[in-house]
Amino acid sequence: MPVTAPVYLYADPRSCPSCRGSLLAHTEDDRHCRRCGVPLDHDLAVDVFAALQGVDRLAGQLRLAARAVPAPQPAAPAAPATAAAPAAPVWTSSLPEAPVRTGVRTSSVPAILLGLGALCLLVAAVAFLAVAWSWLGVGGRTAVLVGLTAVTGVGGVLLRRRDLRVAAEAIVTVALGLLLLDVLGARGAGWLGDLTGAGLACTLGAALAVGGGVLWAVERRLAVSSLAVVTGLFVVQAALPSLEPLDGSALLVAGLAVLGFTGLARLGRDVGRPVLVAAAAVAAAAAWCDLLGTALLGAATTADRADALTLAGLWGSPDGVALVAAALLLLAPLALGRPRYAVLGCVAAAGTALTAVAVLPVLDDGATRTALASLVAGVVWIAAAHAAPSRLRLAAVVVAALSLAPSLVIALGLASQALDAATAPDDALRLDPTDLLASPWLVVPTVLATLALLLTLVPPRPLGAWARGSAAAVAAGAVATLALHPVPLWTVVGAVCAVAVAFAADALLRDDAAALVQVLAAGAALAGAGGLALPDPGLLLLPLVLVTACAAVVLLLGRFPAATEVGAMVLGPATAALLWTTADVAGLDPALAAVPVLVVLGALALLLPRLELEVPAALAAVVAAAVAVPLADDVAVSLALHLTLAGALVTASSLVHPSRRPLALVGAALLVLATWVRLADLGVQAPEPYTLPTAVALVLVGLHRLRGDARAATRTTLLPGLGLALVPSLLQLLVSDPVSLRALLLGAACLALVLAGARLRWSAPLVVGAVVGALLTLVELSPYAARTPQWVVIGLAGTVLVVVGVTWERRVVDLRRAAAYVGRLR
Repeated sequence: MPVTAPVYLYADPRSCPSCRGSLLAHTEDDRHCRRCGVPLDHDLAVDVFAALQGVDRLAGQLRLAARAVPAPQPAAPAAPATAAAPAAPVWTSSLPEAPVRTGVRTSSVPAILLGLGALCLLVAAVAFLAVAWSWLGVGGRTAVLVGLTAVTGVGGVLLRRRDLRVAAEAIVTVALGLLLLDVLGARGAGWLGDLTGAGLACTLGAALAVGGGVLWAVERRLAVSSLAVVTGLFVVQAALPSLEPLDGSALLVAGLAVLGFTGLARLGRDVGRPVLVAAAAVAAAAAWCDLLGTALLGAATTADRADALTLAGLWGSPDGVALVAAALLLLAPLALGRPRYAVLGCVAAAGTALTAVAVLPVLDDGATRTALASLVAGVVWIAAAHAAPSRLRLAAVVVAALSLAPSLVIALGLASQALDAATAPDDALRLDPTDLLASPWLVVPTVLATLALLLTLVPPRPLGAWARGSAAAVAAGAVATLALHPVPLWTVVGAVCAVAVAFAADALLRDDAAALVQVLAAGAALAGAGGLALPDPGLLLLPLVLVTACAAVVLLLGRFPAATEVGAMVLGPATAALLWTTADVAGLDPALAAVPVLVVLGALALLLPRLELEVPAALAAVVAAAVAVPLADDVAVSLALHLTLAGALVTASSLVHPSRRPLALVGAALLVLATWVRLADLGVQAPEPYTLPTAVALVLVGLHRLRGDARAATRTTLLPGLGLALVPSLLQLLVSDPVSLRALLLGAACLALVLAGARLRWSAPLVVGAVVGALLTLVELSPYAARTPQWVVIGLAGTVLVVVGVTWERRVVDLRRAAAYVGRLR
């Protein structure tokens, strides 16, 4: 984001105080100007900068004094807009910043003084009338009232014509206040009869409106006069319905007030008086709210008396007419102007209000009638949106959306109830929906109306996508309607499966990206059908068979993007779920249900060696085995069986497909684990049955590698197998009798390895045989070492230490002699 540099007139820290050259390229180490060479840290440079700051302050005061007639100012030195302000030069570090002006603005002083003066005058007038009214005669009273009011009014007009706006507004405010005091004084003298309450309010409001109107007619620039007219009329409008001759005319008065204030706002707009426009608009809005509230209160009272509000009763009553009028009066703001946003907003507001008035009588007749009325109103406005010109279509769409909202909310509530009923069937696997929110037959029409509404906003291109999306929505609505009736569970599951298969079949005929989305949606629908069918394993087979078949067809025949990958990823888990459910339906022991899953998934991996198929299939197989093994009577036998099957299948895959050669290690590991589990189950404690088969296999693999690759090292090919063969037996000797047959055989094996390694010149057999043989010798010596006297051990330790110390010192002496010899060389 660019940084705007500050603008200086004279005291510019970015310029040299002597030549005014730019200092932007200078660094903190530069003490002289690169252009003229003057020292920037000299005391005189500081004095020059301080003098320039004083010039800036004087220039600012000059500009304030000449505000009425601004003089041309010298152009500020140009600075790069994107460059950050440079570091302050040396001479600016010791100077205070220029003071910033604070306090009350100059133009605010007269406003404050005149406001206080006007308030004092009004208070003085009230005090004068309260004290002097009793001893003034009729002539004196009349002269005082009329004279003061006229003088202040004329004075305000004259001040405004001399362009003293604030003074004129204050004096006119005093004049209008005196006018109200005149009315109150006349009432106190009995000139106006016995005025109280609404009558007095009407008189005061009328006087204020007339006085403000006269002043506005003489001088239209007076804002207080505009406010006085609007305020007086609003007071009259609020008080008129309370007068006895106009009792019961509140609706008529409020409606006429809205029209009157709208006319005043239009007048203010035509003559260019924004204060009158704003004040009249606020008053019109308040009058409209009064009209609406009075009409609604009357309609509610009528409904309470008749125990129900009917359409004929509403439209035939003054309250209904007033509600319609209030709705139509929402178009009144268009009298002030017709920009596009204002037209759309007013039309939408008026249409929504009319619709609300139309459906008001049925709102307390239950959710079904409310949704039906909302649906009918929405359809009407949708038709209007299609027929309306383009500039008004958005307004009709907004009204249609708001009209459809109650019906759509009720339809969503019914869909939620349908889902609850489908997921909780009774013991006979029948749906039992109770306490429905509304009639189930409202769901599909609401879906159709919503689609028609969307059609007004989004053009139906491409048409095929629109048709498929609409069909899916209608089908979902139909299934929800079916689930809201007491039907068998299989009917709902079958309906969902039929819709999903139809959409999947349609997607298989296309090759666009939308087909992928459609297939995924169909798969999700089949998964949902499977969730609904969980209470009945036999019924669950239907969605599982369909999803498995769809995955296979998509894998083999799909033409849309990512068809092969999606089909392969779904096929494995779907097949596993199908086989598990089939085993459950057939009555197979749950502990053996994972066996066919492993076999079939392994066969799939052999036939279709694809990573996106093998990984999900492997995960599904692991889940199936993890569920089945704990269910067996003999967990160890079941675990060994599943590990053997898995190891055999993985090894077969590595042998059949050259690209899967690394899986041979995984298969071997699974087989070894299966063997170990079985040996542990049989109670075998010796390590050799666990380790020797694997060690022999590793050694054979290493020998095969050495035979085929002359450059292969024995430490990487033979060392793992030899270590696995010898080390466990050596460790077993540490915790058992060292003098045993195991020790004899282990020693013979070490001797054979040493001889073979020396003969063949292989490092791995030689090193492993020597190390393990040496450790075996020490183990065999341990019983006799324990019988050796302690002084022998201590003596041997001392001897070793002495030999090491002597050798160390000898090496140090030799090093010193060598250093001295080198030092004597020339």
